Amino acid sequence: MSAQFPTTLNGTDNEKLTELCGFPYHQQAVWFLNAFWNEHEGEAEKLWAFVDKCSEFDYEKHEEGCGLDEMNAHRFLEAFDETMTVREMRANLRESGAIGEKERPKVVPLIHVLLFKYNVDWKRLVNSSQGDNAEKIAQAQDRLAQVKEAFKQSEEAAQQAKKALAEAKQREAEAMQHMQQQRKQDKKKMQHMQQQKKQDKEKQQQYKSREEAAVAAAEEAKQKEDAAHAAAEEARQKESEAVEKQQQ
Repeated sequence: MSAQFPTTLNGTDNEKLTELCGFPYHQQAVWFLNAFWNEHEGEAEKLWAFVDKCSEFDYEKHEEGCGLDEMNAHRFLEAFDETMTVREMRANLRESGAIGEKERPKVVPLIHVLLFKYNVDWKRLVNSSQGDNAEKIAQAQDRLAQVKEAFKQSEEAAQQAKKALAEAKQREAEAMQHMQQQRKQDKKKMQHMQQQKKQDKEKQQQYKSREEAAVAAAEEAKQKEDAAHAAAEEARQKESEAVEKQQQ
């Protein structure tokens, strides 16, 4: 093992577990893998994913942290579709003696999650030999790094596609808005034309009505004039007849 990784824990088994829970996430995972490599070698990449997610959700200490508060611990469990709750996990650990009945840890260390998830002997964990699996663990970590890089590239591609889609939707929305505005303008023009036609028709009707009224007035005046001429002719005729009677 590298000098940065301790190979032994001190004190009673409970004290050893407490000491282990204070290790950074990475060291907790390494210790667990060293202790249960034969049983859980195939879980190595998943454990590195756990380490990475703990570092992400530990907003204060990141990869140097050793435990998450309960809210972020629940977020961590949900991220991996784990059905356990922090309360269930701690109840199980109390039953096994890993933590005391009155002990109320302020944070959830990664090692507690691993003990509960894989249902392993915590005493074997804290008293396990450390040192023979470093190369295999490093290989597992390298594979995880490759997976993370591939995921990062995929995520970047997805973000670019999302951005392109958003831009396309924006252009489509702008085109639709422009088309709607154009339709509104065309509608206004059409309404204006229809209104103008209506006004022109009304004016034509007014002109026609006035013309008809003028014709009727002229006809009436002519009739009155003809009646006046007839009355005058009748008066002359009567006057003439009266004169002839006087002469006889």
